[in-house]
Amino acid sequence: MGRILLSIVLGLFAPVVAFMAAAMVEVPGQNPIQEPVAAGIAVAIYLAICQFLVTPREKRTLSANWATMIAMGASLAAVCLFALAKGRGVPELLHEALPPIVAGCLGIVAGAIVAARVTPSASSLGSCRRALWACVALLVGVAFVVAAGVIPAVKADRSPQAAPESAARGSWVIVVVAVILAASLALIAARAGQGRRPSFIVLGFLAFVAFVLACSLAPSAALFTHSPPAWTAGVLGVLCSASAFVVAALVGTTALRLPDEELA
Repeated sequence: MGRILLSIVLGLFAPVVAFMAAAMVEVPGQNPIQEPVAAGIAVAIYLAICQFLVTPREKRTLSANWATMIAMGASLAAVCLFALAKGRGVPELLHEALPPIVAGCLGIVAGAIVAARVTPSASSLGSCRRALWACVALLVGVAFVVAAGVIPAVKADRSPQAAPESAARGSWVIVVVAVILAASLALIAARAGQGRRPSFIVLGFLAFVAFVLACSLAPSAALFTHSPPAWTAGVLGVLCSASAFVVAALVGTTALRLPDEELA
């Protein structure tokens, strides 16, 4: 049941990934083909990785994972249709909602197929603990850089399109989330040092939080179009986003390669 709930949550955020991918290639005043293409590719890759990660190492056949596949695809379809339903007819709704849904479902199936063919070997509890401590160090670094570098830079931004106060408040939220996430991973790593096997569901959820954190930092790239003081925030924000993506990947991989038995 835990994996199904995690699959639902991951599917719910797929449209956010699509929106961010489309925004990165958006051309103001135009509706180019690269926006839906980028959104579809991003959703497919995101859900393929998610499905691969939620597939248990001991049950990596397609028939054993229909529940997580359906849960992930259904939550994606529900959120897409709900977001686009207001004030739209059926043809327009299908035109806008069908591409990301189809791309996402293809990604889910692809992730399940790869999971059925690739069985990751279990790692030791010690290596899992070291990976988690590395994630803690990265997150502490992200929190420090955002607090000491990004926030002062965005406050100094005087571009016409800038909103220094709201950007600073949002950055402080990111700092708090990074610190809480680092503390949670540190606690899990410390418990693993006592021979306690971490929970796959908990690590999967924390990997997802790290992914959301990385996505929230990604728009820092837009600061390169602002005044020179904001360029520093753009560079640091992009580096922090990359670090958070690394954390998400490390925590997800650690969850996937948990040892089969607790070690004393």
